[in-house]
Parts: sequence; C-alpha cells; structure tokens
Amino acid sequence: MSQKYDPQRPTVEGNARSSFERLNGSVQHYDKPFEPVDSEHWEADLLEPTNAVRPGEVPTHIAPTGTRYIRVHEVPPKLQDGFISYLTGAGCPVVENEDGPLAYEIDWIEWRQHRRPDRIAAHNSTETSVAVMRTFPTIAHEWGLSDTDMAALLKINIDSYREWAATPLQTNLSAEQLERASNLLGIYRSLTLLFPQVEDRQRWLHDLNDNAPFSGLSPMELMNRGGLSALRSLRDYLDAQRKVGLA
Repeated sequence: MSQKYDPQRPTVEGNARSSFERLNGSVQHYDKPFEPVDSEHWEADLLEPTNAVRPGEVPTHIAPTGTRYIRVHEVPPKLQDGFISYLTGAGCPVVENEDGPLAYEIDWIEWRQHRRPDRIAAHNSTETSVAVMRTFPTIAHEWGLSDTDMAALLKINIDSYREWAATPLQTNLSAEQLERASNLLGIYRSLTLLFPQVEDRQRWLHDLNDNAPFSGLSPMELMNRGGLSALRSLRDYLDAQRKVGLA
C-alpha cells in the first residue's frame, strides 16, 4: 500500500497588479529544470487564427544546462495574457541572470498549436515530435528507466528512439506515439507536483500498489501491460489525486 502525500499547489497572489506579477506568484519553480509538454492530445481548440504567431517571431534562448526557453516579455503584447493564463500552475525554468518570467520553449510550441489550427498537422509531424524527443531522455533518467523501457512506453523501435534522442530534428512521431507522449507527459507533470523529490517519484512508479486501478501491480507495470488505455487511465487518476493527495 503506498503512502498518501499532500500535493504541492502553486499559490496565486490576489493583489498582483500585472500579468507578470500574476505569473511570478502562480508558477511552481524547480531547481532541476524539466520540460512539460502535456496537452489534450495536442488537439486544436479552433481559436481565431488571426491571433497566431509566425514561427521564429518569439526568440528561443538556451540555458547553460541546455534547457530551451523563451522570455515572456518577448511574446507579442496582445498574446501575453492568454499565454500567461495557460502557464498558471505549470513548471517554469529558472535560469541564472534572467530576471523576468520565463517559459519552456515546448510550452510555447504547444500553446501556439492551439492558436494555429491551420498548422496543427505540420506541427504534429515536426516541432512537437522534436520537442518530445528533447524531453523524454530526461524523463527516462528521472524515472529510472532505460532507453528500452521508455521506447516501449512510446511504442517506438529502440533503434529509432536512440537515433531520435541523439538527433531530435530527425524525429517523426505517429499520431499514436504523440498521444502516448501526451499522456506520459501529463503523468510526469502530475508526479512532479505530487512528489518534489526525484527519489519519491521513482519509488512510487516502481512500488507495488494494492489500490485501484493497480490491483497489485506497480504503476510502471500497469503502463507496460495496459497500453494506451492504461496511460490515459493513469493520467486521469493522477489528475484527480492532485486534488486530494496521492493514494
């Protein structure tokens, strides 16, 4: 039986006077940067494309650790409020000598996809695939997984996984692989909020659990045996547990 943990919840400053102040008061910062990418299967929400941003209009910066990020103040003013609202409660990078609020490049890409339904197919086959493979080797390491383990969760051939991890620009994920990645990244984000320490996340993923929906399996065993439907179920389970504490 796993222990119950109280989730970390970001707090919002009620008297924030600007979008930047609201962002600074609402995001959860981490000493070890990660790149959350979760979205509901990267589906477009059919917002007006007139608010779209052309690729490259917002500069991407790279931290000494390799983390790719953007400066929120460089987002066009008419889009800042919407993007800041999207970031509320999400992990944001902490970069030395950067004063203003920052966002992961992958969060900007995902949010921009929602703003560009006319470009969703192109993004799914290029930018999103690239961003996923830049992110997943780090997640595999934090979860204590081998390349083979993570490739199996994504349903990617191990040779392709290793090639794409080494050269992300060559990545071309299928629709099912993108949906698997979306659910895995949702699971990752929830676990990071529930368990601030990497060791605690690893322990929960690999320990046997008698509670539903695990029925004596570890979460990793459930994901490996249950396929895509198990990934969806575990993501929903963790989303719910964030509200009450993990069981």
